[in-house]
Amino acid sequence: MADEEKRPMQGVIDAASEGQLSVSFNSDVRVNAEEFVYIDRDCEAMKDKIRAMQRTAEGIASRDKWGLGEDPGSWIQTGKVLVSRFRSKAQGDESGNSVHAILERHYQIVDSIQEMHRVIAQRYLDTDSEFASRYNEVMASAPQGLQVPK
Repeated sequence: MADEEKRPMQGVIDAASEGQLSVSFNSDVRVNAEEFVYIDRDCEAMKDKIRAMQRTAEGIASRDKWGLGEDPGSWIQTGKVLVSRFRSKAQGDESGNSVHAILERHYQIVDSIQEMHRVIAQRYLDTDSEFASRYNEVMASAPQGLQVPK
């Protein structure tokens, strides 16, 4: 797997780390420390939810009894085929088109968004004492976890 496939947005993250990422603001836009804290928290909660969904897919793939006539002695051939397809769609096969693999790509995207915001926040923390003070205050008092619907 190529590095860019493993880590979406790596080029943007690197540019932010090196101070090469810039945005032009007008007087109506201000950098909000709260937003950086909440984006980080919500990305973490989303990654946790994705991992939970992957565990569900793993559970589906490893289920022993489906009740579709998949038993070795069964005369119903379609049951065996269905169970095989359900397992490969849940956990994966060489196509990379399983629920688990798709969720992994989503996880990597959310992780990259989170990392980019962390890098940008760190640059602000290093250079803006007012931002750093507010950021640290919000981090200390922020409620934990986004309520992601089940």
